[in-house]
Amino acid sequence: MTDRRGPGLAAAARRAALGLAAMLGLVLGCAAASGDAIAAKPTSAEGAVEGPYDLAFPDADGTNQPFAQWKGKVLVVNFWATWCAPCVAEMPELEKMQREFGRRGVVIVGLGTENAAQVRKFRDHQHLSLKLLSGGFDAMSIARNWGDHQGVLPYTAVFSADGKFLHSQVGPIVAARLRGWLNAALVGPPAHR
Repeated sequence: MTDRRGPGLAAAARRAALGLAAMLGLVLGCAAASGDAIAAKPTSAEGAVEGPYDLAFPDADGTNQPFAQWKGKVLVVNFWATWCAPCVAEMPELEKMQREFGRRGVVIVGLGTENAAQVRKFRDHQHLSLKLLSGGFDAMSIARNWGDHQGVLPYTAVFSADGKFLHSQVGPIVAARLRGWLNAALVGPPAHR
């Protein structure tokens, strides 16, 4: 069967269909995340997680935030989107944990899939002081490298103070589990504080 729209239009239609399929996968992944959370195992080409310190993304106000500024702190990176109901629902708990653990050397960062203007609007509407960054589609690539092989949102990864991958969770955060991980990371060997 011949496509009468011409090669340019046919290619554009294929790209649009692929983009729609990718977004549908994210939406379905987010919906699936509303069930029980599970731990994920990260991989990269070498089989180990690349550390977070080479990354930098704009915050909700458009200021670039290099992850290297959080070296020496336990780092929690939560991947989220404004349209993901489980992501939105867990934000107050993440905010609470940042207040609880921040003085002890923990930084919780929300890496959103939208642009800075959308992240700012969400932050202001929700009255959040949590560090929220704009990762765009790059956020999902990073989440996959850190173990979110299904592309499910929300997804949370925890790194030791020296940048070693410790834990991850696919789906909504289980507060007691995250508290346990953070307490263990904070009392671990000196190299992990």
